[in-house]
Amino acid sequence: MNYVDKHKHNVTMQRKKLMVDDQIAHAQQERGVLILITGDGKGKTTSAFGTAFRALGHGMRVGIIQFIKGTQATGEVIYLAQQHPQLSYHAMSTGFTWDTQDWEKDKSAAEETWIQAKRMLSDPEIQLVVLDELTYMFTYEYLDITDVIQAIHQRAARQNVIITGRGAKPELIAVADTVSEIAAVKHAFQDGVKAQAGVDF
Repeated sequence: MNYVDKHKHNVTMQRKKLMVDDQIAHAQQERGVLILITGDGKGKTTSAFGTAFRALGHGMRVGIIQFIKGTQATGEVIYLAQQHPQLSYHAMSTGFTWDTQDWEKDKSAAEETWIQAKRMLSDPEIQLVVLDELTYMFTYEYLDITDVIQAIHQRAARQNVIITGRGAKPELIAVADTVSEIAAVKHAFQDGVKAQAGVDF
């Protein structure tokens, strides 16, 4: 068993508490935030949906838009649609871009989906909007990043927004209030493990 200097530990924790208390006292703004979850690792969408569950637990209205997802419904979407009338949900109709292999069709679907997203962003009654896999819309040049950022800036003051997806553009990182990058260390799929319901979708 490792020896722990209890006095030193207590002093360290006291200093940490003072620092945390100071940060809490300093954070007095009340406004919606833009959260960006990017990186090559698994868990970006899962994190965003976890926050959606949290908001729904507080009785908030939530809007979720999914870009570049398969046409098969995921477990979280099936559950939310059955259990929560406070949820508004829309998915891009074409599914994964590597399945369609049709840039014009995907761009048109992205533009139609973005119309739905803008409606959510302009609705002050929706307190959280999740724009899942939005970053791909800029990577593949389906949407204009300037127009998207402008719409996000013009949203209701208390509305929170979460954007997920790999390869976030510097413009998104610059305007986001909170940015998390999930690193890819290991993934079972790369070792030949089949994607499974309840874990991967």
